[in-house]
Amino acid sequence: MSALLRFSRLVRPTGTLQPNKFAPKTMTSQFFTPYRASARGGLSRSRFYSSNYRPGSPYQLSTNMGVLYSLMGANIAIYFYAVYLKAQFMQGYQLPFMKFMQNMTLNFTEFRNGRWWTAVTSTFTHVDFGHVFSNMFTMYFLGSFLATAPQVTPGRFLFIALGSGISGSAGYLCQQYLKVQSNPGVPDYSRGLGFSGAVMGICSVAACLAPTTKFQLYGIVPVPLWALVAGYAAYDGYYLNSADTRVAHSGHLGGLAFGIMYYVLKLRGMRF
Repeated sequence: MSALLRFSRLVRPTGTLQPNKFAPKTMTSQFFTPYRASARGGLSRSRFYSSNYRPGSPYQLSTNMGVLYSLMGANIAIYFYAVYLKAQFMQGYQLPFMKFMQNMTLNFTEFRNGRWWTAVTSTFTHVDFGHVFSNMFTMYFLGSFLATAPQVTPGRFLFIALGSGISGSAGYLCQQYLKVQSNPGVPDYSRGLGFSGAVMGICSVAACLAPTTKFQLYGIVPVPLWALVAGYAAYDGYYLNSADTRVAHSGHLGGLAFGIMYYVLKLRGMRF
């Protein structure tokens, strides 16, 4: 999600949000801040996006944010544990980190041999700072936005995140299967990991629910959310079979596909 991270750092609001009597009055953060309407009738606004919508109840919003924080907390906790084991590995105590990689990252051969749980655990695993930071930044940025949707209950929010992550693992496994089939006898040492599939699923659901939400590219060109997600999907598709990339583009596309399918099957007809 590094490309999306760089993009999201540059976004600016291009419009306003309508005030709502159900809007929470205490939720503030660096990236999502509802403002009080002015005495002259000014509308509330967010720093990072603009759209006309009616947020859900304060209880639903706070619970959705609790789900978001729990998912982020799990990712961050596992990352620091990986850092600890990696430090031990560098000092010569290698077995714990090797077992961690076997059980917490996704390898096609090991998955086929019975480590099915890695399709889930790999979703929460990061081993370098840039990877976890970019995923968590984007997760918070668009996850907070999606959490305000009255259609997205806490259960749905969690289902979207987990389902997109597992779907991303499925996409990665499918691509690795094709590689193994086309190169018989060549060992498969590649491993998939990270929350990018889940993040892409959340992004795609947000884009489907609020497609015209505007962002400004480089502070100049207004870009709707649907175009942002479509552009990132095109980027992943273009580099899908690149021999030079270290990014699991198939995992991103798998998560994105789940988000779109969930919207079509469950949320279609509901908009912000």
